[in-house]
Amino acid sequence: MSDIEKQLEHEVEHVEEEVSDFFKDAPSEEYDTNDKSISSIPVVPELLMSIGLLVLVFGTAYFSLPDKTEVQQPEANEYFIEEEINPEDATRPARLDIFDDVAIRASSAFVWDVKNQKPLFSKNPDDVRPLASVTKLMTALVVYELISPEDKVSISNFAINTEGDSGFVEGETFTMEDLADLTLVSSSNDGATALGATAAEGIAQEYDANEVFVKAMNIKAEELGLSKTSFKNSTGLDISETEAGAEGTAREMALLMEHIILNNPDSVALTAYEEAYVKSIEGDDHTSKNTNRSVNEIDGLIASKTGYTVLAGGNLVIAFNAGLDRPIIVSVLGSSYNERFSDTLTLVEKTQEYINQE
Repeated sequence: MSDIEKQLEHEVEHVEEEVSDFFKDAPSEEYDTNDKSISSIPVVPELLMSIGLLVLVFGTAYFSLPDKTEVQQPEANEYFIEEEINPEDATRPARLDIFDDVAIRASSAFVWDVKNQKPLFSKNPDDVRPLASVTKLMTALVVYELISPEDKVSISNFAINTEGDSGFVEGETFTMEDLADLTLVSSSNDGATALGATAAEGIAQEYDANEVFVKAMNIKAEELGLSKTSFKNSTGLDISETEAGAEGTAREMALLMEHIILNNPDSVALTAYEEAYVKSIEGDDHTSKNTNRSVNEIDGLIASKTGYTVLAGGNLVIAFNAGLDRPIIVSVLGSSYNERFSDTLTLVEKTQEYINQE
């Protein structure tokens, strides 16, 4: 307690004692306020006025002081960290020092803590960039909403003529679930085209099924609040040298992955493995190698999706468990073909350091 606080407290206690002593000696009966005989105690008005003035002066000063409990002085051996937050970026994390020396090639990146609903790292997270085959996360999500996992999907000639060769044969059929697994793991454009066309057949009517499916993808993006995400095809392939097949941001791709792993984790489960094996309904074996070549380098990997085109550069979005029930999502856009993997591993490593210090 400071000297001024002690002095004020002493004055207040002194006044309280005077009041107590006076009423202790005064008669106990009640007085009629209209009875002039009260003047037989001439000191009462003056005393009451003095007390009132003292209480008013010292009491007001005393109670206007800061509460002694509001300011805690640290002991000599206590360590305090005062975090400064840039008002222009309210999402800056607490342990900025861990990520301060991060050097990545990616133009945009975002690390999202699903459990605590906060970003741990960001670099141009809201810049709109080509998505390339990260698009197929939305393709699979919409397919699962439109048709059942056991529904049959036939590989059309149109699908086979889509850029890339996934080893399919025209007329070959798969269950939707098996073809979706192959499509996500190997980033098959043939598979994505076949899935989209089949899923939209029931609602396409006289319209082109592929166009209808893309509309459904954009409707789903709007439903999820992905306001900067848009699709022009189901594969993410560049339409021309200047026009991308899909666009979005690192932040929104992280949120898309979050939605998938929380609501339909089985749809992306095989993307955490190096290879996927499925059979067509005709009995032919198909083995797909994961386009994410870093799957074995990330402990606790839950899901992943790569993307690469000339316009997009190298993209990669992953979800991994950084601890018991601690899903983290890392989204990297606009890196190079090879450095998308090293960028992601760098952010995974920094995230583990961050969490280990909690």
